[in-house]
Amino acid sequence: MKKTIALLMIVMMTISIAPISYALSGQEANTYEGLPTYNELYNNINFIDIKNHWAKDSIYRMSSLSVIKGDGYNKFYPDSTLTREQAIALLVRLLGLSSQAQILGEDSIKNVDTAGYKILTPNDYWSRGYIDAALQNNIITQEEVDNILTLTEEEQNNLELEVEKNIVSYEINPNLTDDQIKNIENQLREKIEKKYTWKKPVDREQVAIWVSRVLNLKPIYGQSQQKIYNLKDWKKIKTKNIPIIEALLQKGIMKGDDRGYFNPKGHLKRAEMAKLLDNIFEDFLLKQGYKIGTGLVERIDKNYQIDENTTIEKKIFKIRDDKNNILNFITQESETDIYDRGFLVYKNGEIAKHNELSEYDYIKYYINPQNNVVFVEVLNDIPVLLEGTVEKVGDNQITIKDYSEGIHSFNIIPGVDIRVNDNKAELNDLLYGQDVTLTISGGKVTKINGYIDIEKEGYIHPGDRIFVGKVLYIDSRDNKLTLLKDNSKYEFTIKPYVPVIKGDVSINLNSIKEGDIVKLEFDQYEGNVPIKVSVYTDGRQFKNIFKGKLNFVNLGRNEIILNDVYYYKHAKWLYKDENIKIPLNSDVEIYSDGLNVSKENLKQYLGKEVYLVTDEKYGREAAFKIILKNGYERDYYNSIQNIAYGQNKIKVDYNEIYYDDKETIIIKDGRVVHPYNLNEGDNIYVISKGKDKYTAALISVENIPHSGLVIYRGRIDEIDQYKFELDDYDILEDNDWDFSTRQISFDISEDTRILDTRGSSPVEVPVSDFIKSRFLKGKHSVKSYYGKYAYVVKYDSMAIAMNIVDKKTRPKIITVADVDNVDKLSKLISLKNIKDWNQLKDIWNINPATFNLDVSKALIIKEGRNVTINDIQIGDSLYILRNNNVGYIVVVR
Repeated sequence: MKKTIALLMIVMMTISIAPISYALSGQEANTYEGLPTYNELYNNINFIDIKNHWAKDSIYRMSSLSVIKGDGYNKFYPDSTLTREQAIALLVRLLGLSSQAQILGEDSIKNVDTAGYKILTPNDYWSRGYIDAALQNNIITQEEVDNILTLTEEEQNNLELEVEKNIVSYEINPNLTDDQIKNIENQLREKIEKKYTWKKPVDREQVAIWVSRVLNLKPIYGQSQQKIYNLKDWKKIKTKNIPIIEALLQKGIMKGDDRGYFNPKGHLKRAEMAKLLDNIFEDFLLKQGYKIGTGLVERIDKNYQIDENTTIEKKIFKIRDDKNNILNFITQESETDIYDRGFLVYKNGEIAKHNELSEYDYIKYYINPQNNVVFVEVLNDIPVLLEGTVEKVGDNQITIKDYSEGIHSFNIIPGVDIRVNDNKAELNDLLYGQDVTLTISGGKVTKINGYIDIEKEGYIHPGDRIFVGKVLYIDSRDNKLTLLKDNSKYEFTIKPYVPVIKGDVSINLNSIKEGDIVKLEFDQYEGNVPIKVSVYTDGRQFKNIFKGKLNFVNLGRNEIILNDVYYYKHAKWLYKDENIKIPLNSDVEIYSDGLNVSKENLKQYLGKEVYLVTDEKYGREAAFKIILKNGYERDYYNSIQNIAYGQNKIKVDYNEIYYDDKETIIIKDGRVVHPYNLNEGDNIYVISKGKDKYTAALISVENIPHSGLVIYRGRIDEIDQYKFELDDYDILEDNDWDFSTRQISFDISEDTRILDTRGSSPVEVPVSDFIKSRFLKGKHSVKSYYGKYAYVVKYDSMAIAMNIVDKKTRPKIITVADVDNVDKLSKLISLKNIKDWNQLKDIWNINPATFNLDVSKALIIKEGRNVTINDIQIGDSLYILRNNNVGYIVVVR
């Protein structure tokens, strides 16, 4: 075995790390202090609206380095469109020309008399400076500036109208002279005019040209032009710009979307600009004098000093870079912030301060020209390998001796992957003196490989290895299944060909619910890809959740009586009765402030308010968990902003609420689930209790599971053999509508259901008739489907259903509800427990109404297949796209 300490790097570089002994190293360390303003920088960029955004890595990196800024109120507004003015400012800032731009802006200020009125703000003057700086540094041309400043006749008229409207409030002031009013009018015109010029959204093609100038790229001509022609809309790009955009594509700086379109006239979003800048920023920082490198945090020391009666805590982060140099990063904290120095850290997808840095973190650092450490990014996807022999194994901790006689102790993450001779093992299987290799990430052991000289075993018979666990998460897009077993999480890949069986029925991955018990069967000792998945519904489905005062305990009959009883339904407490009698399960759990209470002691709590959950077995309803209320009750209905599993804490409506695996009732999809089933972004109803510290008594997850379907609406543009295209389409995915001016192609099969609902009576259209109608293209026959509007349901890669509608038919209400009754003859479904999607707030609004849904014009989908109203049962949960009480697409969840 090779006896080294190694860094796993992308280029497979291996470097040695000597035992840590700074007194003997003999190396002179370069020392760098943190920023005095790091707290202010952290407060400015700790954005609350990008936590789950696809571009958050780029946004945090660029904002930490002050390349980009937020838009106030701790928000970045990542999906807002970028203006021309903002794009220019970002590129000027990237070049390190902010100071020059501000000076140019201040130099442009004319001393005009506006009677003390502040019409133009510093930002208006700086905007002038950024544009001038862009002109002087060849980011933008004078011709482009002139084109931007040229208004249409309509824009010019609107501008003058707005100026006239705004100047009135000044003209009525009798103390103003004509010259002063004229000066005010000129400044108002300049300010308002920007709405039609520089504050207009910038398009992708224009940004591409500006970025190419910043990079000084050379255009690519002739046969070397290849990537541009992979774009479906390359002909929409100006001819003169094609060679330079080819260069950007070949450098990987810009690219088309996942459908193959560049969308040159499309508006660029703030998040997209952050990603673009993230692709190119490093060379510019290096030219400005930044030091950028990577290395390992070998040690963190702490000491204290007193300066003018102020105690200063100083930390020294000792870094060994990839060239084996030692760097010291110094931070300071005190009660008086004038002594504070520090830097920002990006770790595990969160922006934080330097205190989150751990020993054995592998980092990338940025040091500014003033030799201040500005930003550190933890690259824990590049783990450290440490080899040695086992000295000691304890509870979630291991100590080893490396092959240079250095002793190292580490904490072990829960559920650590332990292998001995490549076979699954437990921590207590490791022996003193055994050779091991530790994988260290974030200062903790994430994997242990041990070695013993025995014969390695081979493959096994199919089904000989099984794994049984409770479902935590289902990722149907990446075919991932995460299970919980012994309080540890395990992830498995479910290939599309792997059978998923529930009872005697084959189902798809989307039909598994969080909280289900599954059994995975394998044909290999190694790997996370099973050959079969069997699903068993968790037996702890609940019947009711009650709240009331404990009035009587009858141990002889094993039952209790509650007064003033309410039951939980649909994110509400509804009055049940003045008194109800509830039997107790033999295994009932009772808790008060986290402590277990026996049934025999329950009488001591008479008069207390309780929360309890019941199940039903063999027709008998009984309580299986009771929570005694202490303190005051607070209720919340919103999404989880943050969840800290290690601290048993969630944040909802900016309030921190604790939960307990035993004391908190957590329900989801009709069953009681584990806290690990909670995720950031879940819509939840929380009932908390307490005084200074509030603990959740009930968390009800009100999410609607993803159906796996994607719905489109658009105009049928082309029809081919088992194919067709939609033009100018809307796409409904994850409950949100998004509009596209592009075309999209669909495959269909003989299993595709096509329903024409334009007339008073819906018509089933055979697939063959739909395909043949392409020969009627351009004709106004009712049987020609070219140019008609349709809703298309896509599942996997296939259009499984299509509803051809009148152009004016635009059902956009998204509803989930339970079936209360089914009238198959009239094709009406009575709905209850109705929720409507609020796209503005990204939340399900409770709809207290009940109504009958007409499904005579609806496509009905179940398990990815077309069904009819005959397949809908009372109690089914439906996902509906409707217009008033007429359903057009109904999905049985």
